[in-house]
Amino acid sequence: MQDYNINVNYNKKQIVRKTSPKYQSIFEQKTKAVSNAQIEKSEGLNGNRVRKTAAIGLVTASKISSYVGEYTENTVTASRRSVGLSYGGFALAATRNPVVATLGALIYTGDKIINYGIKVNKENLSADFLRQLSSGVYKNRG
Repeated sequence: MQDYNINVNYNKKQIVRKTSPKYQSIFEQKTKAVSNAQIEKSEGLNGNRVRKTAAIGLVTASKISSYVGEYTENTVTASRRSVGLSYGGFALAATRNPVVATLGALIYTGDKIINYGIKVNKENLSADFLRQLSSGVYKNRG
């Protein structure tokens, strides 16, 4: 019979309890891969800090505009400023997602157009009613 020599490199691991601070899990935590394009985008001019700062500036300007409008009782100018700031917000959102920002701006514009038409129609009906009461002449706007 032949004798075989088998060399085995055996290192005994030290057993450490899970409650010990020296304990390390066998499974390593997986890291999420971040693409270079996303890193450049976040570090560039369109970074998160710039967008957040601009958004806070828009909110602050909107609040100041509404307070000045209430204080001076010039609500027409305050509402015009509010519309301008809303479009500024849509322009800011377009840096992140242009499709959603454009859709939001279109819906906002449509809402403003419909509300303006309703307001004008109500005022015309009220003016026609007052004209009919005062002069007896009624002009139909329908």
